[in-house]
Amino acid sequence: MSGNETIQTDRRDFLKISIKGIFLTTLLQIGLPFPALANAPKEVLLTHDAAAKTLTVQITHSSSSPGWHYIAKVEIKKGEKTISTVEYKSQPDQPTFSYVYPIEAAPGDVLEVKASCSIF
Repeated sequence: MSGNETIQTDRRDFLKISIKGIFLTTLLQIGLPFPALANAPKEVLLTHDAAAKTLTVQITHSSSSPGWHYIAKVEIKKGEKTISTVEYKSQPDQPTFSYVYPIEAAPGDVLEVKASCSIF
């Protein structure tokens, strides 16, 4: 095998690997568009009823497929401490909906709510 044949073989191998890499990258981009479908909740509003000892969390999260793309978890903190974590398997059909949680809070307590989408 001469030096020219070695260079041509190396180029063919490189070309084959490059084409396979481009093909695999294209397949992944076409087949895995999930991050583009994900969207964080647009709005989260809190209302605490001290007499009823409840916290109403109103969430705006649009989804054309609420059984697959939904608010998967709502975490509630009072101060730095997590006091409630609720996981869901779907969300209501309308884009704005509310969940009610039994939460006691005194004047001056800071409540923080984090709503997480099921897709990333």
